[in-house]
Amino acid sequence: MIQYVIALLALPLFIQAQQVNVTLFTESQCPFCTRLLRDQVWPLHANRQGVVNFQIIPFGKGNCEYTADRKLQCTCMHGQTECDLNRLQNCAISYFPKRHLGLVVCIQGLANLQEAFQRCLSRLSPRTQQRLMECATTQTGETLNYYSMVNTHRAGIRIWPTAYVNGRFFDRSYPLETEVCRHTGWC
Repeated sequence: MIQYVIALLALPLFIQAQQVNVTLFTESQCPFCTRLLRDQVWPLHANRQGVVNFQIIPFGKGNCEYTADRKLQCTCMHGQTECDLNRLQNCAISYFPKRHLGLVVCIQGLANLQEAFQRCLSRLSPRTQQRLMECATTQTGETLNYYSMVNTHRAGIRIWPTAYVNGRFFDRSYPLETEVCRHTGWC
């Protein structure tokens, strides 16, 4: 009986040790990023809960600079709408550090903030909707975009999406699930 209890107590540590870390560099209006997130990342998350620790870094090709009035202003490869949606994704990640993936995937590839509000935020409480939209339309969200830019530039990312599995570059020539399963006994 004691051995059974010890085994149960050790199970969470074993599961944590088996977790695979996946870092994804994305941009909100990149069709390849949208396809990866919707067709591979979300199903992998749904089918293998607890196996993968996803870190999403939405920024892409762009830059952030301070304006003359000392405010951050970011520019994005696919224009202002992409920066707006990247901000909303970064706000979701910041507000829900453990449960943001569904929101990030929902926002990915949408036309604008209004569509994101209607499709993705409508099931949230009015207070949470307000907080996320306020974040996405203020310097708070722009600061979060800035940090994503810093991480993107530090990693030297040149093509989107880019993925790292347990710190090693993943070339996406085969399904992400296959690579994740190579690193854990849970598949």
